[in-house]
Amino acid sequence: MRVVHWLLPLGIALAGCGEDAGEERCDPEGDADADGLLDCDEQELGTDPLNADSDGDGFSDAAELDCVSDPLNIEEACYECGWEHNDPGTLTSEGSGQNDVVGDIQLVDQCGEMVDMWDFHGEYHILYMTAAW
Repeated sequence: MRVVHWLLPLGIALAGCGEDAGEERCDPEGDADADGLLDCDEQELGTDPLNADSDGDGFSDAAELDCVSDPLNIEEACYECGWEHNDPGTLTSEGSGQNDVVGDIQLVDQCGEMVDMWDFHGEYHILYMTAAW
């Protein structure tokens, strides 16, 4: 009888050890979907470790992170020419004067793709434009 009383509290103490019931475990070296991101990293990002393209836009999760695109947003995909998505989402058009934030215009790049100008925020670029009438 004494042994049973002694084991019961020990069993309760052991049951309390270990991982939380709600916490998913992952293999720290695993890449189940072979997209180039480790399963534990995908768990942190919220991407699907069993689907190489979590948002279904045709780019793998790792490719989208490389081009600074959101792997969970199908509306945002990598630019063909490799431009990064640097729009912080907080820009507001102020006007067209020096040091003003201009409106987010779209232009066609050398790959023939429409590119948002605000995606170049925080960097210096030379904008070469021509016009004909």
